[in-house]
Amino acid sequence: MKITFGFRQLSALALSVLLSLTLFSLPAHAFVTQAYQTLLRDNACNNCDLSGADLAQKDLYGTALNGANLSNANLSGTLLNDAQLKGANLTGANLSGTIMMGVNLSEANLTGANLSKADLYNALLSKAKLPTANLTEADLTEAIISDTDLSGAVVKSAKLKRAILSRSNLSNTDFSDSYMRNTRLLDAKLTGANFSNADLSNSLMPDGTTYNNNVSQFGATR
Repeated sequence: MKITFGFRQLSALALSVLLSLTLFSLPAHAFVTQAYQTLLRDNACNNCDLSGADLAQKDLYGTALNGANLSNANLSGTLLNDAQLKGANLTGANLSGTIMMGVNLSEANLTGANLSKADLYNALLSKAKLPTANLTEADLTEAIISDTDLSGAVVKSAKLKRAILSRSNLSNTDFSDSYMRNTRLLDAKLTGANFSNADLSNSLMPDGTTYNNNVSQFGATR
């Protein structure tokens, strides 16, 4: 009896140790899969780890992903209108062709992200990080991009009419062929920025003056 009881105790202990080892040795994608299922079920997954997740073409209208890790995730063609992504990590993410009208991306990290042809009409991107991001042909009409780091980003042939870029770092940003009428650039840093063939009509320049066909005084080229 004592031997049997001792064996049962040992078996229970061994099972407990085995389960603990299994839990801590689970691959990272297992937790990503769980977060993915939570997102699709609840349309919310704040602070979740969704790094590398494939969310292409999904309907995530109004979803809450504040503080989520979406680095290197595929969100190409996804519907994210009115979604909340404040403080999210989207470094290296694929957001090409994504529909994000009214999205909140304030304080989000989009370093090196692909946002080509993305629809960011009226989006909130204040204090976001977008160094070296690709925004070619993106629609940023009336977007709020103030206090944002866009240094080295490619924003060619984009729509930025009435966009607010006040106090943003636009050093070495390529705005060539972009439509930027009535854009606000008050106190923005334009050193090395390229405005070749860009339409800046009626835009407010860094010094508070209206655009007069000269950007060289701000260290930019045209």
